[in-house]
Amino acid sequence: MSREQRPVVITGASRGFGAALARHVAGLGHDVAICARGSGGLAVLASQLREEFGTAAVAVSLDVTDEAAVREFAAQVASDLGPCCGVLNNAGILGPVGAVDQLDLGAWRHTLDVNLVGTLLVTAAFVPQLAQGGGAIVNVSGAGIGGPGLLGTVSAYTTSKGAVVTLTEALSIELRKRHIRVNAFAPGVLKTGFMNAALDAAPETVDEELLAVASAVGSSGDQTPINLDANQAELISFLISNESAWLTGKLVSARWDTVTSLKARREHLVGTSLLNLRRIDGTLFDEAK
Repeated sequence: MSREQRPVVITGASRGFGAALARHVAGLGHDVAICARGSGGLAVLASQLREEFGTAAVAVSLDVTDEAAVREFAAQVASDLGPCCGVLNNAGILGPVGAVDQLDLGAWRHTLDVNLVGTLLVTAAFVPQLAQGGGAIVNVSGAGIGGPGLLGTVSAYTTSKGAVVTLTEALSIELRKRHIRVNAFAPGVLKTGFMNAALDAAPETVDEELLAVASAVGSSGDQTPINLDANQAELISFLISNESAWLTGKLVSARWDTVTSLKARREHLVGTSLLNLRRIDGTLFDEAK
């Protein structure tokens, strides 16, 4: 089995963006391994992937914060499909919405467990497989992370996703010698119902910009199927293929980047802080006007 035919793992894949990622990856010819907390949507999706694309599909219901379950999932993927060549860490939650002094701090911690620790646990479980011939990890970061549009009153979400990007950079250094590249991917705001909690919260507790964004993407339940747009699809294809073997430790945004623009900046991207999270201080790093 060549590297380009090896399976790809997608977490949080029972619906929304995760399900769209799974359909896209299967359409590229990869077998897929999908997981999510809910089992119903997973079974339906796996069946659809087998029927539509003729690919093998492993579907497991699990919580990405459960280390033992994640490691069992990795073992099952290796046994049923063979070692994977890619992991798309998509599982995530919005977490509590509201002012920091009024939040459920237990829910705040849980958001970090799912979004950050879950990403780490899945990565750790699949690194041995990825190292067999090289591979790619893509960590889904939030809209606005690394850009000018950071939103208030979702501090658990934005903190966890910022940490995911920093984790991406750290792991890219650590795993480079094992021929595993690690990048973060910001898909932009999606109409999946992911931000419905902001619409359901009391308006006086929600940042106005957050409410505007949540209202703009509507409240269509997150069971509504979506497809990747053309640029998202091209970027994901690039990030999990050997074509991007030179790119690691970067935050790639579907809002601001294309495969063409990344390739055009290849010399500058390699070995510099471009597309990394860094302090803008007016001296070492300037904010573009």
